[in-house]
Amino acid sequence: MKADTPALRFLNAGDRYLLIEFGTHISIRLNLKALQLGERIDRASIPGVVETLPMFVSLLVHYDSTRLAPGALIEAVQRLWEGMGSVDDLEWPSRLIEMPVCYLDPWTRACVDDYCQKIKPIEYNPDFVVRVNGLTDTKQLVRLHSGTQHWVGGVGFWPGLPDLIPLDPRCVLSVPKYDPPRLWTVPGAIGVGGGFTSIYPLNTPGGYRLIGRTPVGIYDLSQRYAPFRDSVVLFRPGDRVKFVPISVEEFEVLDRRWAEGTYVYNIVEYEVFSLRRYETWVAGVGRGRF
Repeated sequence: MKADTPALRFLNAGDRYLLIEFGTHISIRLNLKALQLGERIDRASIPGVVETLPMFVSLLVHYDSTRLAPGALIEAVQRLWEGMGSVDDLEWPSRLIEMPVCYLDPWTRACVDDYCQKIKPIEYNPDFVVRVNGLTDTKQLVRLHSGTQHWVGGVGFWPGLPDLIPLDPRCVLSVPKYDPPRLWTVPGAIGVGGGFTSIYPLNTPGGYRLIGRTPVGIYDLSQRYAPFRDSVVLFRPGDRVKFVPISVEEFEVLDRRWAEGTYVYNIVEYEVFSLRRYETWVAGVGRGRF
C-alpha cells in the first residue's frame, strides 16, 4: 500500500449507503483522495452502485443492496483504493467560479435581528467573527474572506450547498456555530462555522454565522443558465470559489439580472489544481494574518 494511502474505515449507513472514512483531519490531500476514489468507483461501473458523494475526509457510496452485497462492495472499493497512486503529482480539473457578495448586508442582519427577538439575544454575526478570531474590525474580516480562493470539498446537506475552506491558511476563520440554530436563513446568505464557509441555497434553518449575501443562485431547478444544464446545482467538489465584494446597489442590480435570466456567471473552466505546487506555496506563506 502506498505511503499516503492509509487504511479505510467502512461504515454501513442504512441498507443503501456505505460511508468510507479516510481520516479525521481536514486537508486538501485527503479530499483529493476522496475525489480520486469516487472517480475510480464511478468509472469501474460496479453493478449495483448508483452514485458517489465525496466530502472532505469521507466518501458516501449509494448502492442497490438487492444487486450488490455490502461485503462485495467493500472488497471492490478496497481493491480500487489499494491500486491508487500517490496524489503528490495529481493535477485535478478545477473550475474557478466568481461569486459576487454583499458583505455586512441588511438581509442577513435581518436574520440575526429576528433570531434575537424570537430566540435569544446574540452578537451581530460579523462583529462576533471579528472578536473570536482576534481581528481588527469588519473591514479586515471582509479582506480576509474575499482575499483567497475557497476550495469546494463537497456539496450537500441542503441542495447545492457547498462546504468550502480557504486555500490561503492566513485567511482561516474559526467560528462557533449557533446554539440553538436559526429557524430561517435568507437564500444566498454566506455563513461561516467551524473552519468552513457555506452558501445557503434556500430559505432554511441554519447555524453558521452570517457575514454576507450573494444575489445569484447556486441551485436552479429551472436550469435556465448554462452552468445548470447538466446539474441543478452550481458547484462540484474540486471547484474553487472567489468571493468578490459588491455594494448594496450592485447587489440589487445583479439580483434583478439573475431573476430576469440575464446574469452571466464568471466561470473559468480550463484550469487544474496541483497539490504539489499548492503545498509548496503554503509552506512559504506561513500562518500569519495579512
